Amino acid sequence: MIILCLITGLATVGFGLVLPTFLFYAENLGATPMVATIIIGTYSMGQFIGTPIWGRVSDRIGRKPVLLISIFGQGICFVLLALSTNLWMLALARFFGGMVSANISTAMAYVTDSTEESVRAKHIGFIGASVSVGFMAGPALGGLLGGQDASTASLYLPAMVAGSISFTTGICALFFLKESLKKENRSDKTIESNSLIKNWGLVFRRPILPLIILLGLGMMYVTGTFETIFPLWTNARFSWSPMDIGFCLTYIGLVVTLMQATVVGRVVPILGEARVIRISFFGYALGLLIMSQAPNWEIMIAGLTVSAASGAAFSTSASSLVSKVAGKKEKGFVLGVYQSGCWLGRILGPLTAGALFSLIDVNAPLYAGIVILIPCIIVVGFISKKMKQQALHSSI
Repeated sequence: MIILCLITGLATVGFGLVLPTFLFYAENLGATPMVATIIIGTYSMGQFIGTPIWGRVSDRIGRKPVLLISIFGQGICFVLLALSTNLWMLALARFFGGMVSANISTAMAYVTDSTEESVRAKHIGFIGASVSVGFMAGPALGGLLGGQDASTASLYLPAMVAGSISFTTGICALFFLKESLKKENRSDKTIESNSLIKNWGLVFRRPILPLIILLGLGMMYVTGTFETIFPLWTNARFSWSPMDIGFCLTYIGLVVTLMQATVVGRVVPILGEARVIRISFFGYALGLLIMSQAPNWEIMIAGLTVSAASGAAFSTSASSLVSKVAGKKEKGFVLGVYQSGCWLGRILGPLTAGALFSLIDVNAPLYAGIVILIPCIIVVGFISKKMKQQALHSSI
């Protein structure tokens, strides 16, 4: 578990390195805020297509090979990102980086292979915390390397360092990570089941999974909208630079790390995943409301803390819930499809974030997030009811 956490943490450092500077660099290449946020969304487009496929592949050949493909593939895409001199190159590097990015969902499947249900949320929380540590270190370093202000922002150094970290992480995984999926637990399904439509079709035949995926899509739409526009929003509201944004993203990573490492694993066994998810939606909406009305950055940070903690609680609880309703030989596949649904939300979020920000109001992306979260709270109630009904029928 320690090695897996180290690998996922280092992989996320690379991802976080490019975040503070990316939008500003895209604008320096001639992109409008709307186009820049769409380019950011191409990463999620790639993940939407690739994640369920890699999940099914990991069920068949094991977790370690898929993790290695993902880590080394991302390293190559970071180098391409560093060398991008126009918007098309930037978008293609971002898209293919998403296509090969299966490390988080595969790591979650790795945990489900190795843990009992009673402690699964706790260990998934450890993986989430390691990812958050990566987000703490990555944006801080990326902010320092990316330039002192928006007009001089550059991706070259952040992306090259990210690529180096990815290649180093891949070498560590190659030599020190053991395979978690035993041969007798591997899927014998054929490659034909790897089509995107068939993957989604198989999952939507289940009574509960589509609703959980809908929740993931809703939450990730909201987080994708806000996280995408965050650099431009803070620059417009508080005149922040890439360095300021990098340090703030590091703070968010610290909040998420503490939440996932020390709180969620203890709360979920007491309240259950569904209740924690419901509380998460309430908390995230409250944080967005506080941020939208904040007269200064200090108050904004308070709202950001509430939203970050709530998002961390949701991520761990939802992944744990998905793993419980998945079959023994399909956990990687089901988690992959769930993650794909989440990435669909992260596609839609960036696509709308720039338009809301530019055409309506700087706070419009935050208000849109609040509106989306309200019906999600109602959906959680349907899930709780269906799970109780299933438990009752199985006991008869």
